[in-house]
Amino acid sequence: MNRYRQKGFTLAELMISTVLSLSVIATVLIGYVATSTSAISTLAESKLNHELASLMSLMIDDIRRAGYWGTLAALDDPTVNPFNIVNQSTLSVFDSSETDNLAGTTGNGTCLTYTYDMNRNGTLEAEELTGFRLRGGVVQMRTSGILGPVSCAGPNDVWENLTDVAQINVTTLNFDLAESVCLNTREPDDLDNDGNSAIDNIEEIDCYRTPLPAAGSGDVTVETREVRITVGGTLADDAFVRLMQSQTVRVRNELIRVR
Repeated sequence: MNRYRQKGFTLAELMISTVLSLSVIATVLIGYVATSTSAISTLAESKLNHELASLMSLMIDDIRRAGYWGTLAALDDPTVNPFNIVNQSTLSVFDSSETDNLAGTTGNGTCLTYTYDMNRNGTLEAEELTGFRLRGGVVQMRTSGILGPVSCAGPNDVWENLTDVAQINVTTLNFDLAESVCLNTREPDDLDNDGNSAIDNIEEIDCYRTPLPAAGSGDVTVETREVRITVGGTLADDAFVRLMQSQTVRVRNELIRVR
């Protein structure tokens, strides 16, 4: 026996095994990094989704109460509801809080104001003037206002932040009234301006498809407001994580008024 005979790996074999080992390690590391990145991204999206969903839920629950009159009795006249006075307390949408222009009966904008009888005493009070608006990437809620002409930028109104810019940046907030409906409750045998029966002219009955009845006409209209809310944003520390949500809320209390 040759006592000098050695057993083991050649240099080529060692190099091949090293390369294979490194390849396996690299594959494992790539998979780990990809999994970690995906998990972090999922957590970030989940956080943003939770923030936006909570905000949406708060707005929907409050907006559907618009126009509520706590002491309304069966024989009371709904057209004198103090929480549904046009241009003062009824639900209104503005293009923005900066320009403060009313968006119209079926318009849309970034600010919405309304009132409802929070303490059920039947009297409209400053703390019952509420609303939501977008300003500087922050969604704000009005907690107090001044009784008078409706506005989204009243100098004496109190608005409080609902979102934190350190957490999320709200890039979109839109209130759209396009799905709202207005009906004229005139008797079917009334005649329109052309001498035709109103029942034969559906445009005369649908207030939003034709101009609203003129002031002093005596017509009673019933408006059912539906607000399409769209809110979107990004995480403050990761602008690449962005989400958008939309939901429609039907206001429970119709706006009934005499023209």
